[in-house]
Amino acid sequence: MTLYSPTLKVTKLTVFRGENTVYSEAFHSGLNIVSGENSSGKSSIMDFLFFGLGGDLSEHQWRETSLLCDRVVIGVKCNGHDLTLSREIEPKKMRPMEIFFGDHDNALMAPRSEWQKYPYSRGGGKSDKESFSQVLFRLLGLPEVRIDEQNVKITMHQILRLLYSDQLTSVERIFRQQQPDDAITRSTVADILLGAYSDSFYSSTLRLKDAQDELAAVNVRLRTTRERYQIDGRPLTEEWMNAEISKLNTEIDEISSQIKKIEDQMFSDQFDDRLTLNDQKATYEKVVRLQAEIGTLSEELDAIDMEASEAREFIRAMERKVSDLTNAKAVVEEFEYLNFDMCPACMGLVEDHQIEGGCSLCKQPFNKDDVIDRSAKMLNEAIRQRDRSLSIQKERIEQSTRLQAEIEAKKLLWEDASRYYSISLRSPTTELRAQLRNLNRESGYKHRQLEEISSKKSIIEELRLLEQTRDKLQREINDLGSIIESERQRNVARKSYARGFIEKIILSFLKEDLDRQSTFKFAEKVEFDFEGDRLSVNEESFFSASSMVYLRNSFLAAFHFAAAEDPGFGHPRLLLMDTIEDKGMEQERSKHFQRLLAARAEAAKAEHQLIIATSMIAEELDDPRYVVGEHYTHENRTLKIKSRR
Repeated sequence: MTLYSPTLKVTKLTVFRGENTVYSEAFHSGLNIVSGENSSGKSSIMDFLFFGLGGDLSEHQWRETSLLCDRVVIGVKCNGHDLTLSREIEPKKMRPMEIFFGDHDNALMAPRSEWQKYPYSRGGGKSDKESFSQVLFRLLGLPEVRIDEQNVKITMHQILRLLYSDQLTSVERIFRQQQPDDAITRSTVADILLGAYSDSFYSSTLRLKDAQDELAAVNVRLRTTRERYQIDGRPLTEEWMNAEISKLNTEIDEISSQIKKIEDQMFSDQFDDRLTLNDQKATYEKVVRLQAEIGTLSEELDAIDMEASEAREFIRAMERKVSDLTNAKAVVEEFEYLNFDMCPACMGLVEDHQIEGGCSLCKQPFNKDDVIDRSAKMLNEAIRQRDRSLSIQKERIEQSTRLQAEIEAKKLLWEDASRYYSISLRSPTTELRAQLRNLNRESGYKHRQLEEISSKKSIIEELRLLEQTRDKLQREINDLGSIIESERQRNVARKSYARGFIEKIILSFLKEDLDRQSTFKFAEKVEFDFEGDRLSVNEESFFSASSMVYLRNSFLAAFHFAAAEDPGFGHPRLLLMDTIEDKGMEQERSKHFQRLLAARAEAAKAEHQLIIATSMIAEELDDPRYVVGEHYTHENRTLKIKSRR
């Protein structure tokens, strides 16, 4: 059967009480029925499925019997990859999750060291460990959407609110009820599941917000730096600095020329003045010191650039690795039919290369599913390493930019000190000639002015880099705006199409209902308002309680089956229903709806899973092809709980 992305399928559910297994059953594709008498524990199983997949249950939502259990382990397939999820049962919200990259049975035999623990939400601080929702979204190919108005991310719990129809939620609502709740979250979840929230739209939206924040910060730095380093009320610019440096160099050259004339006169008049080398020595020491500082900064810059270069290669390698692992399943399927006649290492002939169930080269057992499952774990780790490396690389680039600016400023000071040293060598200061003293004093003053201006080189370099960053960010923001607008138009069209497709299937469910609600028989229009959390048929919203249950179930089933027909949906092709006979639903009407579900499940184009609980199973569906486990009674309940020793 065709596998669309995302597809989430439960393979097995096990519930523990201490070391004892109180429930363990396998689930299959298509329609799954948990059958049993009322109060036999069916709803507990449905709640465990919801909780095990990442749903959140508050203290008052746990059933008394369920709280006697300790741990839920649930095997799933995320887009075909085997994964096992485990959560400890406690009457607290936002419980963490442990994940094992492999199937359910191997997970139970594996040591706990091979499990990875993830919090409910991404933590702050130094670890900043990602949440289990982020891991599951990545494996399912769902976007990690953040709601800016609330600074919260959409979680597995929020997605499951539209995939689990429980008995506690009011029949008028679309989403599973929770407090607090808000229209923005509901609308965002709906857009994701409708397929109207593309990866490029979301990533561009996130980047746009970050880029705008970065641009605002750069503009603030530009403004404050310019205001702080004004010269006589005028902005500090490279043109001004170069003009001032040129002017001072000209004046210094003129003073040097005058010193040389006096020096020539001294020689011509055969003066025997005593010269002091103090000025030469101080200037020389300054030249040496600046040269050493430039060398140290250059070595540091070279090291940073070397690390950045190596990191770029590593990031490119990780990008290739992520791409390769994403396609691991296809690669393994190809490799299954790849036989070697010649060893790629020694070029020798490979004899008996047809090995049943083994690698053609090394003759070791080859399990394609195990390789695919390992690739999921490697993919998760590769993406984490890539993202961490990108963050560190950004810091290296900023440090490199700062060092370049410091080196440029030091070089300018070094050049000036070198010129001054050259002048001091050929223009000695004498104790006898006041004129030479005055000229040397004036020359020193000019050099100090030159040093002061040169010290602003790093400021000007910083301003130049900030301006480059500002222009780059502005271009990126413009490009992102174009992408977002294009994707927004596509998303609007996608949403309209998906809603129309769902409405068509809802209408078929309503018209195929037993003759209990005249509005359903003559239904022409169904409205589902995600923000308002309401359903209506032909603009009517109030029906009998059982008809409201039928309408809500029809909507959720229609959403599910539309996703099983169209790959454009972001719906995970999983639905949990514990409301088949809720609110006084008569037996024959419930059985009729079950038959409709079974027929559509059999005819669905793509891999999907529908799990329902009922106490009045349709006779022809009471079959191992559909039923999970036994038919449960008050004497034979779903949870086999015995007293603890």
